[in-house]
Amino acid sequence: MHTPDSADRYRTRYVQRLPLRQRMRQGDTLLGSFVFLPHPSVIEILAEAGLDFFILDHEHSPKSWETMENMVRAAEVYGLPVVVRVHENTPQTILHAMEIGAVGVAVPFVENADDVRRAALAARYAPAGLRGTCTQTRAARHGAFRKEYAAYAASRNEDVVIVGLIENRSGVEQIEQILSVPNGLDAVLLGRADLANDFDRPGMSGDSAVVEACDKILAAVQRESARRPSGQAVASITAIYGAGDVAHWRDRGCSIFVAPSESSMLYDAACAWRKDVGQAAKPG
Repeated sequence: MHTPDSADRYRTRYVQRLPLRQRMRQGDTLLGSFVFLPHPSVIEILAEAGLDFFILDHEHSPKSWETMENMVRAAEVYGLPVVVRVHENTPQTILHAMEIGAVGVAVPFVENADDVRRAALAARYAPAGLRGTCTQTRAARHGAFRKEYAAYAASRNEDVVIVGLIENRSGVEQIEQILSVPNGLDAVLLGRADLANDFDRPGMSGDSAVVEACDKILAAVQRESARRPSGQAVASITAIYGAGDVAHWRDRGCSIFVAPSESSMLYDAACAWRKDVGQAAKPG
């Protein structure tokens, strides 16, 4: 029979820090990044920089499952959790993400409650879900947990993280129903770029219509959190509001801030280096 002590035992084999889901529910301020470049060294660099978690992108930057497994493995060396942004909300894709050792999935274009139910069921074992059972995967430590599989499965069900990206008007309009799914979303990401597209304002993430939509989402999350704790996040810390951008979203309930990608941080750092060193290198 599953007991809290047995669940804790399995957690210590996975993540040395508090589980990501627990930190979200505590309202901890979390700093992470989407990861696009397909190499474990990228994870190691970001981990050394002190980030709290990673969202491994599989929607816009396809990678082999073998490569992503090695990136998850690199994160585990630092005791850091990885969520996979899947390219589609299907049981098989979510199963692959979970079996390589991810702690959860980020689901793009969540538009209604059924999208949430589908993802939540696919990510959890019975009786809470429909995740396929296999004792030989990396997530199950290649058979090491098969003798106590019930306890292992229960701990995975308890700690799994489901993140929903709200990226169009349908998701905004149905945000109350989306958040009402029991054991559904643990965090909401604001897909401001895609929201801008859906409002026919491409590239204008700071447009008033987009900001109003984001405020509606965050207000709904705040109301729901009194009944079921949930994380809040912005998908980018681009300075749309100048130096006060982070404070703008923090004051509206965001506690999770995710860089758009490690490649954007690399690009920004390279531009800053070129500017600073280039100016200093010019003859006086």
